[in-house]
Amino acid sequence: LLEIIRLIQTRIIEELGQDLGEGAQVLGQLIGYECKEERLAVLEAGLTVRGPEFASDLNAMTLEALDGFSKVIGGADPGLVSIIQEINDSIQVYIESHKTDEKSYQ
Repeated sequence: LLEIIRLIQTRIIEELGQDLGEGAQVLGQLIGYECKEERLAVLEAGLTVRGPEFASDLNAMTLEALDGFSKVIGGADPGLVSIIQEINDSIQVYIESHKTDEKSYQ
């Protein structure tokens, strides 16, 4: 049952992502990964290819999602909240590590 619910959540996010842009689609795809290590490895590869600006966009989306989850009456799915938090934490690390890179280029 949990697997079916996650699949439904992923499909909804993918559908919404078509209107919200590439960042939302990427986030929807990341949520679909069962394995944390695989999900974060794909995220890291994507951030490396897309760069800090894309990371900032994804960061804004994950923060907005986490804020929205906190407002859900009865609480949001704890597994989904945990996944989004892990993604956000990884994005934060990427952004912080690339702040020094940007300064060294200027």
